[in-house]
Amino acid sequence: MSNPQIIYDPGTGPVALPFQRQPRRVPAYSFAATRHDNLASSGVRESIVERIDRFLELEMEYVGLGSDVKNWSSFMLWALCGGQFAYYPDSSQTTFTNYWLEDTNWSASYKSVGQYTFKLKFRQVVT
Repeated sequence: MSNPQIIYDPGTGPVALPFQRQPRRVPAYSFAATRHDNLASSGVRESIVERIDRFLELEMEYVGLGSDVKNWSSFMLWALCGGQFAYYPDSSQTTFTNYWLEDTNWSASYKSVGQYTFKLKFRQVVT
């Protein structure tokens, strides 16, 4: 399996952001329900579900100094504005999912000499 990639369009045409390393600590599933529960005095519960959101959470543990972290910075500056992008879990395949960035801030923190780390949370686009 090859590394993932993101493809986004900042208005100048599609830009590919290939992952130099696999993301870490990626859960199989991440869901969050918007639900309203009402519990009657008899103990009967009524639940009204508005929607169930799907998320992709990942940790980029080692992002290298130079073009790697610079490319991530360019993407994040764009994604923080609310743009939609395609995430390919395997860049050698055609399967992708559209997401928005759920996070509202981003920091590439120091990990070690020439390496940075950060976590991301993406919300799946519902069409």
